[in-house]
Amino acid sequence: MVKPAFENLAIDFWVCPRKLGRTQPSLCLFHEAAQIGTPLFDALAELKGQTCPARRTLTFPPCTRKLSLRELKLVFVREREDLRIMNIRHDANTGTIEMADAGLTLITDAVASWLAGAEDFNVSPRHSSLKPRQLGKLDKASGELWFWGPGYYAP
Repeated sequence: MVKPAFENLAIDFWVCPRKLGRTQPSLCLFHEAAQIGTPLFDALAELKGQTCPARRTLTFPPCTRKLSLRELKLVFVREREDLRIMNIRHDANTGTIEMADAGLTLITDAVASWLAGAEDFNVSPRHSSLKPRQLGKLDKASGELWFWGPGYYAP
């Protein structure tokens, strides 16, 4: 069940049909005003205080972008051999970010930057302090999460 505060957020959420950074898929978020993204930060803050495993689901209205996604599942898990940081992926209409503690911190910091006005940047497991050989199989298979707006509509 989705909490009412996390339903139908006025944020565009989609999969970019081309490679934006180093890996694919590139899941993208766009908001017209910084405060609109606050529920995403709130969901991450709630996860930080939970015992693993924990999850939050956010929903989005349809947007006009190709490959739009309607749901984002945030899954907080214990670090394990195949997942040291995070895995960003999608299927059908749902994006999923499965993250260990280090990944939750990276995502939370990125969302805080987005709310402070940063745009045209991404977060992925490669932003961690771990060397590539230290990443787990799911970290290496992860896509990227891109942040856009309000000054830059996206590519």
